[in-house]
Amino acid sequence: MQRGMKRAPSLIAVLLLTVHIAAFAQDLRAKISEDEIKHFVKNPDCEGVTIYSLEYFDFAGEGNDDAIVVASTCATGTAGPDVHSVLRRQPDGSLLDLKIGEPTEKQQTALFGQVFYELNVKRGLLVATYHDESGRTDPLVIQYRWDARDNGFQIVEAKTPLRYKASFDCEKAKTVVENAICYSSTAASLDLALDQAYKTWLNDLNSPDSDTLMKEQQDWLRKRDVICGAERSAFQCVETLYRARLLEVEYFKHLHSLR
Repeated sequence: MQRGMKRAPSLIAVLLLTVHIAAFAQDLRAKISEDEIKHFVKNPDCEGVTIYSLEYFDFAGEGNDDAIVVASTCATGTAGPDVHSVLRRQPDGSLLDLKIGEPTEKQQTALFGQVFYELNVKRGLLVATYHDESGRTDPLVIQYRWDARDNGFQIVEAKTPLRYKASFDCEKAKTVVENAICYSSTAASLDLALDQAYKTWLNDLNSPDSDTLMKEQQDWLRKRDVICGAERSAFQCVETLYRARLLEVEYFKHLHSLR
């Protein structure tokens, strides 16, 4: 062979390259269509699926896009989307609903009334943005990263609203009413104002009158928990009751000052 001439690739090398390209092409799976999604997520007891948002992203980094779906089936009624899924095409062509970690119990205490959320992809992370009836902007935002070892999405960051200072320890808040007070700047301020007015006036009363005021306050707290604990708009409920109670305490003080 003359110097400078390139050697032609051997038949074996060409065959190996062809096999490699064919295997790679075979592993690139078909994009998940809207019709497939609707068929996969539909409620077996009725027909009808409405897709609100659909994004595609390769969370596994293997060249195959997963489908990020927010949709409603006919079973949800007026409650909003009941499908929040990330679907992946399996090697056999079937679809798999990938596991997404649920918010913790403490994280869920930041949400009030009817809750709905969106699923999106931001900077390679799956992001769930929650909304509720409190009127706050994005009261809970959770970011997830795909974990191949666990074969699911794991929470990497959860952003919850600021808890305000109240007359009780908000870190130990358990009920809907307590959490509504702690997450509302207005309700927390009213709670502190009522607590201060109540304690100041209680110290100025004689024993029988202080007993009366204490019983009234305990009865009001029970009423507050019953009424607002059942309300979907707990924020507005506690704010309204606290304003009314402050007027009652002032009126109680006025009546006793006339004696």
